[in-house]
Amino acid sequence: MDRDTTLERHLLSRSYDSESRIVEILEERYSIFGGQKPYMPLMPTEGEAGTEKEAKRPLLKNDGTRPTSRRKKSTRAELKRYIKATLANQKRAVRKLQSDRRLSVNKLLAKYQIPLYEDYVSLHQLWNKYMRDLLFSENKTPNLNMVLPKLSTADYNGCLVRVLESRNRNMVGIEGIVVYDAQHSFIVVVKPKTDREDGPSVSPAEKVGGLRILAKRGSLFGFDVVCEDGENATVMGFTIMGSRFEHRSTDRSGRKFKAHNVEDIL
Repeated sequence: MDRDTTLERHLLSRSYDSESRIVEILEERYSIFGGQKPYMPLMPTEGEAGTEKEAKRPLLKNDGTRPTSRRKKSTRAELKRYIKATLANQKRAVRKLQSDRRLSVNKLLAKYQIPLYEDYVSLHQLWNKYMRDLLFSENKTPNLNMVLPKLSTADYNGCLVRVLESRNRNMVGIEGIVVYDAQHSFIVVVKPKTDREDGPSVSPAEKVGGLRILAKRGSLFGFDVVCEDGENATVMGFTIMGSRFEHRSTDRSGRKFKAHNVEDIL
């Protein structure tokens, strides 16, 4: 028998101590007139039984704790609750200031936890870098046909927008940083205003500042993108129709926009 049976001999040596028995099994296995068994009879060896490997569990998962009711709430519902509570606090602060103009505005903002414009300036700077990379990347003067589709799918959280035209005349001129790009509105934080000696008096609502809800439908919004940093920075302005952006930012990213008539701009 000239067949190489090294592997078979090694396996059989684990079960049989007799070399003659190993040769007999191999001859029966590969013999033309033998049993032609397609298997080798192995005997159990002495030793400790192997243990089954436990399934790997994620290290960050803690099976002993349950999520609290606060964690179960959706982020969107929690954000709506915060916006509603903040708008109510702003009304209370405005009424306080109307009743007594000598009150400190800063103390009212701290008491009622009104969001400050300065806290969102860094968010706007981060958004400007994101928008610059999205629209221009390495091209300083990109093609307009390439820029417009990117505008429709961009994320506007952190954008400094201003209302250019609107059916609601009270919204015209409002400027603020977008803190939430909702489906039908921009939630922005505006900068508080102060009285000037040579100018018109400022209303209590303008002194308080805080959040404003800007309806998208029937409004034109403008914003600027700083193309380059430094002293010779160039600024490119854009105008968008709010009615064309009545989709959530997550839905716009995978949506294809088609050309429409512009009869319903305002």
